Amino acid sequence: MPRERIIKEFGEPALIFFKDITTDPKHNPHPKPEEIMLAFQNDFETLLQQNPDAVSAKRNELAALHRKIQQSRAATESARAQKNAFLRLSFAGELLHYYQNQSTESPDVVFAQRLPPLVEQIVITGENDTLDEKLVRQAEDLLAFIIKPDHRNSVINNMGKAGGLARSLRFVLTFRAEKLTELDTATLDLIKHMISAGKVPRTADLLPIMRLIPPDMQAVIIRAITATERLRREDAENFSKAIARELGLKDLEARLIARSIVSPEQERKMVWIGIEDLIASRATPGDIAAAIRNRLHARYDADEVKQSWLTLTGTDPMSFIRIFCLLPYLPDGQTDLTVRPLLESYVQRLLHEKYAAIYAKILTTLRNMFKARADGPALVNFLALVKWIDPEAEAKLAKDIGMPA
Repeated sequence: MPRERIIKEFGEPALIFFKDITTDPKHNPHPKPEEIMLAFQNDFETLLQQNPDAVSAKRNELAALHRKIQQSRAATESARAQKNAFLRLSFAGELLHYYQNQSTESPDVVFAQRLPPLVEQIVITGENDTLDEKLVRQAEDLLAFIIKPDHRNSVINNMGKAGGLARSLRFVLTFRAEKLTELDTATLDLIKHMISAGKVPRTADLLPIMRLIPPDMQAVIIRAITATERLRREDAENFSKAIARELGLKDLEARLIARSIVSPEQERKMVWIGIEDLIASRATPGDIAAAIRNRLHARYDADEVKQSWLTLTGTDPMSFIRIFCLLPYLPDGQTDLTVRPLLESYVQRLLHEKYAAIYAKILTTLRNMFKARADGPALVNFLALVKWIDPEAEAKLAKDIGMPA
């Protein structure tokens, strides 16, 4: 409650029954008077008996206010409705204030900081360990009042930073609002959220989330699970079929069964097309490097190495450099020594006259990086890896870049 309200209704002596939850010696030492919020002391009833003269004639009114607040925090239907109404009014108030003061209010503050927690609190009541579709629809109704799609996306994308059910809500709202592909960053992030690496989740744990997502997006997610590198291929396929069966996606289940018997050549082609799509969708270099590394762990031969080279050199030079730098490193920070032969083949190809055009493009990018910042992490890491593979090749690169000996 506002401090000013308490003083106005009960007088300053009543402040002994409250604690200041706004003023903070370190983060907010001097808040504006109208911004200071109070909460009842935990031992309010004892304090009221010990200080009968503090509020004199308004003793009963203060006690009634305390009871009202306690009731609003109880796990009752009326309390939930009251809290829900307050949160929706707060959302509407924040949004209205922004649209009336766009010249002075920052959209980042409103849409990335203030509104996401309100939406989370509306949907996640703390009483259930699953999402309620009725509350999800309430959140969507509120988001519909936001005029610009970018601002709506900002609210959704800034939800669930603490993980858990709030993060699940973020993905549910994303997939209900957009048409995404199995190689979209949001899809890959959802797979990471739902599936721990190497551990097959229970079907029952994912179904509540999947049922809140439209059927066409369910199919996208199931196909992404089938292709994920977080599970063994057999486990991923069996798990995908089980999810499709539970959701009643019989056509998709049949296609997954057919897919599991494709020839090795067809499978190789599908995997590399998937990695190319990952690059085209601007996935992070780390995700692309992990996909390439996992594929070569599953199958390593001359054809796979050549295909990986063609896939990487088909992208822009900066992406090639960044992905190259991340290939040897596992998610836990350890170096994957099995990738060294792959990097050796890349360095040999890069310096071969057959690939002179590719070398020229990468060299130009490295020169620009050196001019912009001689100690840039990407430049330093790239040259360090090349030196790890072939010191002579690194010396040639450094000389061609124009770096001092």
